[in-house]
Amino acid sequence: MKRMHRIVVVTLMSVLVFASALPAFGASDTPAAETTDTTVIDNHENLKPAVPAPPPEVVDEEQPWTVRFIYPAIAIAAVLLLVGLVIGYNRSVRGRYTVVR
Repeated sequence: MKRMHRIVVVTLMSVLVFASALPAFGASDTPAAETTDTTVIDNHENLKPAVPAPPPEVVDEEQPWTVRFIYPAIAIAAVLLLVGLVIGYNRSVRGRYTVVR
């Protein structure tokens, strides 16, 4: 059974490492083509100054659902996982050693 657990853990870790490296595989090694052409205006007499744009209206946005639901759920799951690991470790170690008085 321990061998099966090791195989599952190694497989999951390999998939995690490979999935996190996927964006690097898609990156291109060739730089984007740059242009050095300059825009020139021939007629300078009829130019009008730009009209300033009014400032945008500030709208109070509601937080996205990921911030409201997913992040707290992940934090709670992480805490529960740690508590479970500590309890499981203490249960497995409890019968393994005896105190000699």
